[in-house]
Amino acid sequence: MRITFANHLRVASFHLMGTALMLIILWYLSFEPTMVGIFTCFWVLYTLPVLYLHIQYTHRNAGEEIIVNANELIVRKNNEEYRYSSNELSKITVYRSASLDKGGIQFTGLESYYFARIITNSGVEVIITCLMGPKIHEEVRKLSGVPYERKRGLCTLGRKF
Repeated sequence: MRITFANHLRVASFHLMGTALMLIILWYLSFEPTMVGIFTCFWVLYTLPVLYLHIQYTHRNAGEEIIVNANELIVRKNNEEYRYSSNELSKITVYRSASLDKGGIQFTGLESYYFARIITNSGVEVIITCLMGPKIHEEVRKLSGVPYERKRGLCTLGRKF
């Protein structure tokens, strides 16, 4: 898994569709100045959190390649490779909005963002964001024998970059 342009588009697609819908509605309303002002305020409030998470996620996994298989987690970054066998991993936590579950209804682009945090026995933290692949929540489940936890809610990495 790695960050690709296609992954950027996939994750941002809900936000981009919302933006397109706003523009279509404004066109239908003949770009009436009062409505343009209202939609602009709404669009800014709709966009800033998404932009923040997108930058945070991109920065966190920039230049990384992560390979997950049943017995091992491999992290490659800056020409270095780190290998963790599944028995060296203490916990996997996936932070993902409930709206992304089957039957869930997504309302904002913010809900498209999620990540997995894998903690090793030595305390090393490996973060895999949704910009690295379409189904990271399923990929990390491949690691056999590692306790798995799912947390719902806002999916900020909780750190400044």
